[in-house]
Amino acid sequence: MQQQLYQALREKLLTSQWPADALLPSSRQLAADLGLSRNTINQVLQQLVAEGYLLGQQGRGYQIISTAPDHFFQASTEPPLGEVQTELTLFDYGVTAKTGPASGLLQPGVPDLSAFPFALWQKLTQRHSSRAALAGMADALGYLPLRLALKDYLRQSRQVVCNEDCILITPGAQAALFIAAKLASKAGDKVAMESPGYPRLRQALQLAEAEIHYIHASSEHGLAISDLHQLNGCKALFVTPAHQYPMGGIMPLSERRHLLDWARQQHCVLVEDDYDSEFQFKHRPFASLQGLAQGQGVLYVGSFSKTLFPALRLGYLVLPKPWMPKAAALLQAVYGDVALLPQAVTADFMLEGHFGRHLRKMRQLYQHKQQYCLQLIAEYLPEVKLHARYAGLHISIEFPYSVADQHLTAELLKQGYRVQPLSRYVFSGPTRTGFVIGLANTTESQLHAGVQLIARLLPLFDKGSEA
Repeated sequence: MQQQLYQALREKLLTSQWPADALLPSSRQLAADLGLSRNTINQVLQQLVAEGYLLGQQGRGYQIISTAPDHFFQASTEPPLGEVQTELTLFDYGVTAKTGPASGLLQPGVPDLSAFPFALWQKLTQRHSSRAALAGMADALGYLPLRLALKDYLRQSRQVVCNEDCILITPGAQAALFIAAKLASKAGDKVAMESPGYPRLRQALQLAEAEIHYIHASSEHGLAISDLHQLNGCKALFVTPAHQYPMGGIMPLSERRHLLDWARQQHCVLVEDDYDSEFQFKHRPFASLQGLAQGQGVLYVGSFSKTLFPALRLGYLVLPKPWMPKAAALLQAVYGDVALLPQAVTADFMLEGHFGRHLRKMRQLYQHKQQYCLQLIAEYLPEVKLHARYAGLHISIEFPYSVADQHLTAELLKQGYRVQPLSRYVFSGPTRTGFVIGLANTTESQLHAGVQLIARLLPLFDKGSEA
């Protein structure tokens, strides 16, 4: 009743149904006329006074203010006659938001959430949830215990050369990639990325207003070292040497050294997105590019989205210490502080050994799912070419003939499957069609049903036909 009365009085005030400077009836009279309690009436009148519609006067009551604070707003949803809409210019950077449901089966980039120790995570969260220090402002570089834990982990597992003062905590890898782009280049500068490659990285470079060039990266070795001569004058090159996304190439040590030599000669910053390095099934991962370069000339990007869960929104950027003030300033300018509570929980999860145990468990689980998916593809889709078979949370398949893979993807989405069309990742060169299939957050029965469905629908979309 209080809300209804507030809306009714406010509409009359906004539409000037009562004369300006007039006095309203007393609260006692309004209560009697409307059949409401005086307490309800007084609360509404006091709210209208606080918002500047009425003037409360001792001994006189409530006077209508001649100019309402939002007199230029219309109480009615109907636009005034003769109104001309003002034309506004909006800038389009060529980026789009995802559409449809937020998640689905066979979705790339999502770990097995059913296998995550949420009970333990909740216990660690409760430990920190009442800490007043975590409710205030954050260190510009991020929560120190988390940076200390990351320093030890990255040194041991990826041979990254760093200390806690070289690590910037970010709200996800996407933020780290954007900051890296802004550090290494200015608007109009030439930068390069892999094709097929990560669409979100391309969006970050578009927002940075860079001149984007592409380098072929679909072989078993990932980025084509032989094509580096095409990138002379490039300010930054973004690479995924540990597990090229989405084609799965793993760059051998000799080619990593060649890439580092080229970058040094060209004065080109390398940005290493260490995608899926934790989940290698064929052999131990090679040392990071950053480690091979002794921390010089290489910015290292990682996140907890695949190792823990995407909604955590925690990433990190490792860079030379002299770069850190500018990187932290960019982070603060664009994103502000990174939430402290999830950083504190993640730090304890790592420092108490839970992170290492979780990774070992998930590595075995994902390897088993990948082997099972490969068997399904061999049975139901024997004609496709396989990519990304030795690491990570996905498998990429490429069709040997033209397929309207984006239309087929839309049809699969209607049935709850959120695979991604391979053509979405190809930015240059000949058209390539196929699927990027997420393995992690699905059961074996869901994998089986999904691959069967793809095989059943595929003939309807081959040779470029549309459904």
